[in-house]
Amino acid sequence: MTKLPRILVLTASYGAGHELAAYAIKEYCRRYSLAHVQIIDLMKEAHPVLNKISTSVYMSSFHAARFGIHYYGWSYYLTQRNNAYSPVLAGLNRLGTKQLYEIIQREQPDGVINTFPYGASPIVSKLFDIPTFTIMTDYVIHARWLHPAIDKYYVASEDLKANMIENGINEKVIEVTGIPIRDAFENNNYPNENKNNKMILIIVGAYSQLDLTAKMIKSLDVIKDCHITVVCGRNAKLNQLLTKQFQNNCRVKILGFVERMDELMASATCIISKAGGLTLAESLALKVPLFIYRPFAGQEKDNATYFSEKGIAFISHRMSDLANQIRQFIDNDTSVSLVKNKMDFLHHRKAAERIVTDVLSTIFGRRREQVISNSPMI
Repeated sequence: MTKLPRILVLTASYGAGHELAAYAIKEYCRRYSLAHVQIIDLMKEAHPVLNKISTSVYMSSFHAARFGIHYYGWSYYLTQRNNAYSPVLAGLNRLGTKQLYEIIQREQPDGVINTFPYGASPIVSKLFDIPTFTIMTDYVIHARWLHPAIDKYYVASEDLKANMIENGINEKVIEVTGIPIRDAFENNNYPNENKNNKMILIIVGAYSQLDLTAKMIKSLDVIKDCHITVVCGRNAKLNQLLTKQFQNNCRVKILGFVERMDELMASATCIISKAGGLTLAESLALKVPLFIYRPFAGQEKDNATYFSEKGIAFISHRMSDLANQIRQFIDNDTSVSLVKNKMDFLHHRKAAERIVTDVLSTIFGRRREQVISNSPMI
């Protein structure tokens, strides 16, 4: 009987996207009896104190950006065009090396998948002759994702592949699969075409502010024939304050954590959210247009710009512009159909399946080569 591969998936908690991509991979593996799939937050395992500090600094950057201090964006763009051997990236690539070496010794994986750019992963994996795979969870390139020892990249679009080739990555190691999303988003058939019950869905983050969110709700509440649903997630304080403020408005619904987010997003006429790679991939799968208000500098701004240039997302920097964009969009059936067709064209279906299939093919190919090389000469 063929031994089923053991897969190690490395992720990080800097935003939910990296973790969601990792769980999408694990979800697909479970459906096909690949039980030995372990997800590890390498930064948390290797450098718990540094991870706590850096995560806090990352989250605080969203608050600082509201006052024009874009320190995360500055650091992002400062290192965007570096190479793996630059002093800054070389230092970052060493993070987690010792811990990963011990994890691989303990777990004995047949392949390592990264949903976060860990430079230590290809370096350590090569010592064990284990293939390393990287799933890029954004629609734009950044030098941290690129490493000469990666065996295969899985990317979101043909444009990203072309950009990587321009940056010296071999075309043969780049596979355009799309970003892996949970199966519920891939197979959701919930209708969002009810013209008499249009819904604007606002998805807020843990860093969202009460005054800004309340102002947004009020500016959208003037749009006729629409109701507004706000998802606060695990931001319990914001949920409580918004519920109290809008409890007498029957057109506004405030929710906390939502288990079936796929159904809620699919039922929306449009979504207002940050431009994280996973959110964009989910909206593509559901064909629900995205409106992005004041995207933060860094990959979010670059993602938003890419989607805006493709004509499938809308960026605004003033509340009045956001309300006007949405009003004009939902009142124009032709525009809605055009955007949905563009989204359908850009979406790559079954990304998780394509990635896992390719990973397994590489692992089994390596095994065959090892068997042949170890066979006695006749």
